[in-house]
Amino acid sequence: MLIPPLVTQAQAGKTVRVVGRGLNRWSTVHLDDMTDLYHLALTDPAATGFYFVEGGEDASFADIGEAIARRLGLGPVEPWDLGSAAAAWGEGFSRYALGANSRVRATRAHDLGWHPSRPSITKWIEQEMPLP
Repeated sequence: MLIPPLVTQAQAGKTVRVVGRGLNRWSTVHLDDMTDLYHLALTDPAATGFYFVEGGEDASFADIGEAIARRLGLGPVEPWDLGSAAAAWGEGFSRYALGANSRVRATRAHDLGWHPSRPSITKWIEQEMPLP
């Protein structure tokens, strides 16, 4: 949900923009790793309750923007003030998604035996992200 707006904006404006300096971080996970946890949670009798899923916080939004720029062959990432970002993406999405942190730890998932094994978000963007 976070990468497509950045890519769409980058393609339209020929530059990747991130809210502020892009220092914010989200816990990310590869979809296939997430489905592995779903399978484990649904089939392991020891699985009960609520599980966070994350493959790490190895990349800030600036890092993600740089990976998008490399994948699309664009120049350096540019910071975008909140007002301009809000005009393009809406106030709530700009402030609370693309401009904020959202961090979790998959401690209970790890205790269940789940561990992510797929590429990081930046590697996925650079090597696997489908190009429009």
